[in-house]
Amino acid sequence: MSAPFTVLGSALLALSICVYPASWLFSHYFVQSKVPCFSDVCDDNKGSNQQKTRNMLVAFYTFLLFTTAVALAAKLLAPVRRVLALRIAGKHSTITLGEVAWFFLAGFVALFVCSAANWKLIYPKEFNGQDEFTQSLMDFLMVLTGDSLGVLFGFVMLPASKYSAVNDFLGLPYTATVRVHIWLAYLAFWTLLSHISFALINLSFDKDALSTIFALKGKKTPGWGHETYLYIVGVVAFFAFVFVLLTSLKVVRRRFYNAFYFSHFMIIVVLLFSYFHAAIMIHYSIPGIALWTIDGVLRLASRFKGNAVAGIAEEPAGFRTMTIATSRGTVCRPGQFVRICVPAVSVAEYHPLSVVRATSDTITVMFAPGKEKQWTARMTNHIEARLVVNEKPVVQVQGPFGSVSRLASDPSLHSLVAYVAGTGAAPAFAIIRAAIEQRQSATENADVLEHLAPGGRKDTPKPVGEMRTEVRRAGLRLYLFWSAAGAGLEMATEVVALARAVGTSDAMLTVHVVDTSEPGSERGVTVAAEVAELPGVEVHASRARPHLLTLLNRHVREPALAASTDGERSTPVGIFVCGPERFTEDALASASKFQKKNRGIPVEVEVESYGL
Repeated sequence: MSAPFTVLGSALLALSICVYPASWLFSHYFVQSKVPCFSDVCDDNKGSNQQKTRNMLVAFYTFLLFTTAVALAAKLLAPVRRVLALRIAGKHSTITLGEVAWFFLAGFVALFVCSAANWKLIYPKEFNGQDEFTQSLMDFLMVLTGDSLGVLFGFVMLPASKYSAVNDFLGLPYTATVRVHIWLAYLAFWTLLSHISFALINLSFDKDALSTIFALKGKKTPGWGHETYLYIVGVVAFFAFVFVLLTSLKVVRRRFYNAFYFSHFMIIVVLLFSYFHAAIMIHYSIPGIALWTIDGVLRLASRFKGNAVAGIAEEPAGFRTMTIATSRGTVCRPGQFVRICVPAVSVAEYHPLSVVRATSDTITVMFAPGKEKQWTARMTNHIEARLVVNEKPVVQVQGPFGSVSRLASDPSLHSLVAYVAGTGAAPAFAIIRAAIEQRQSATENADVLEHLAPGGRKDTPKPVGEMRTEVRRAGLRLYLFWSAAGAGLEMATEVVALARAVGTSDAMLTVHVVDTSEPGSERGVTVAAEVAELPGVEVHASRARPHLLTLLNRHVREPALAASTDGERSTPVGIFVCGPERFTEDALASASKFQKKNRGIPVEVEVESYGL
């Protein structure tokens, strides 16, 4: 689904695209000493190092251009997209070929290009003994890992922005870019350790003891810009980077989100002292820093604009849906999320909430209040207390962020399955709603349509219900399989709203809700009478969670096979999965088995991560 056109969005895209050539030009002039250098080591603009740095910049930006071309091909060509979306780490994994390939290519560019650029340090060269060769080799490896670290920092910074107009335009999956960001950070850490090791070995060949490398020699010290403080600033950058890395571990991200979030700003210290250590460390990070700054300015702007909460509703299983008055709904698309701050609860905390529904002047989000002292519980208590006394609580909204679901607007789909758990239903509601709206035009004028015979002669008009049934037979089949710890999920506001929407479209909706709070036998379905009477809606409920494979065989298989054999080509089944890690793994395994056993049914799986 393409982004809605807005003047601000177009301006951001143009500005973000311009960042790349502007960064290249800036580095080019930097190397020519036309820009002041404040590093302790500015040797990238000296002699032959100028050409070396220029060559490395060409390789860096050429790789980014190649990445853009592949991303555009994947956006426009379904076969390319399917190849890049192949899961390569097993049927349970969400890791795709595209992200793994980009990670390894980025690492290859960092190491190979830097190796080629610094090869002159050891070849061709004559050595007087083994010690001189070893020292030259360590010098080569030290410079190689240092230069590679600069390139890797550039790659790490590119996906650092919560919102990137370029990534959004190219349709790069948010989860994949975050995952590659994490992988590259780990690779940068091991490269940094290697750089330190080679530097220490190289220093051991000098006559000065290793203990003196941090000692300043008083009045005889050459001063800044002469490698005097090289090791001091390098150590500061190292420990700052280790701190960022440790607070980014999964256990910290999940249990202490605020510690993870705020400690990430230490990356400013890492980049600054890395630049003080050696000027070459900053060249490749410039575009990422610029995009991160643009994103930061946009997020900071939300601080100066409050949005009133129009209402909050309690849903089955204790969930809440909250409607906020904001114009951001005009640019919000299915599958995205926003970040919410409630200043009366916590001035500094922003938390991500998935968007259920968006209009031109509102967005509706869904969440679980959680335990008493958690942010979501305190937010719920505050907002509900203010609304009771007819006050309009104010929140601050950032976003929208995240990937846009392709399944919501894929016209080739025969079946769209949402297999979700807990609040993972929130993006599923938005995706199903968008799919219905895409196809509503087929029946919205059914009340005034007349049936036309093949010869063009008008016959007696058919009843509206009969015409809708005919259209629906060829329409999209929608399936919502929702598990949560609570009864009455089928009565959730959004489930009822989707059922009503289906009644005026060419789609058919099957809902199967699972109450996981108490394992037990099947229970009766309680659904609003006006919903039960709508055509094309079928509702099931149970206490035991069926595997996705069971649900696919029970509800999806026969209609999908019929659609595949009736037409000239197979019509695919789209499956959206959002839930905890084990839930997602089981879903992916089921989807893989279903596709393997039913070769005539192409399956496209889209996963929204719970863990990142």
